[in-house]
Amino acid sequence: MALRRPDPPEARGRPGSPDDAELIAAIPHDAAAFEAVYRRYVRRVTGFAVGRCSSAEDVADVVAQTFVRLLGAAGRYDPALGRPEAYVLGIAANVVRDHHRRTARHAALVSRLSGRDLLDADEVERIDAAIDAARRAPGARRALAAVPPGERAVLDLVVDGRSAGQAADELGISAGAARTRLSRARRRVRDLMTTTDEERSR
Repeated sequence: MALRRPDPPEARGRPGSPDDAELIAAIPHDAAAFEAVYRRYVRRVTGFAVGRCSSAEDVADVVAQTFVRLLGAAGRYDPALGRPEAYVLGIAANVVRDHHRRTARHAALVSRLSGRDLLDADEVERIDAAIDAARRAPGARRALAAVPPGERAVLDLVVDGRSAGQAADELGISAGAARTRLSRARRRVRDLMTTTDEERSR
């Protein structure tokens, strides 16, 4: 059995070494192979990214993504289709291309949004009203809880869409009594809500 001649010292641990293809092929099942490829190519990939990125953060992201993708793509590497160095840098080129596409989409979105008001006056008013209602909701619940049952029954029916006369019929009281109870209930709620607003503004 013929023994494989070891690589000369100057070839070991450098991109383009004769066993790079074997190392890449072994990556899916050999963590040491991935580490060896990383050590051999990280400087080359970093230099490739430096020439194509505008910040150190982008360079670091491209380098990291290149080797992450290499983990998934190593099993598909075919030495007959290209040298290992070209394969690794081809992955880096795809990562850079994707990065620039994301950056361009983000810049275009920012440009579109900066050229218009995101909310018109009506939308702003509705949002303000919703926020105000949310702030007032606890006070409203407390105010309604303080209304006596007889007055509360009339108020609930009117809130549901009945008139004072219809509420009177459902409750079996006179229309005058219903109107009186409704007036008192509204006054109690209004007074309690006013007190709550004043306390909140202090």
